[in-house]
Amino acid sequence: MKRYYTLLLSTLFLSSMSACKKDVNTATHDVMYNMIMNKTWYLDYSITGASTKAFVGQSTYFITYLKDGTTKDSDGLTGTYTLVNNNGQYQIKVSAKTVNGNTLNYTHNIETIGETTMIQSYMASGQTTKTNLYFTSK
Repeated sequence: MKRYYTLLLSTLFLSSMSACKKDVNTATHDVMYNMIMNKTWYLDYSITGASTKAFVGQSTYFITYLKDGTTKDSDGLTGTYTLVNNNGQYQIKVSAKTVNGNTLNYTHNIETIGETTMIQSYMASGQTTKTNLYFTSK
């Protein structure tokens, strides 16, 4: 009888634990999405290998990720974006069109993000050096 009682309590405990469980991936996804959306992100500088390009104080590249899943940038590209968790690495996948109607698809890794700062990275096709893009929102 004691064994049955212990098994019953264990089952009830495990059932209650799963009922209260919060999906961490969903929570993180929602937090990151809320940090990105409805802001204009300005590129301050980029680093490729040992080469740094600074854009602070200049007219520079910017991109806006809107709440409805659309995006637009200073190069005239408009399209859609999605935030994806790829085995623990969050990525922004963009599908856009140029002003001439050409399609452009790209994926950037999100290295870090805060309320007003974000670092994205990518590796261009055929290259072995990663480029880091440092953004701030204002």
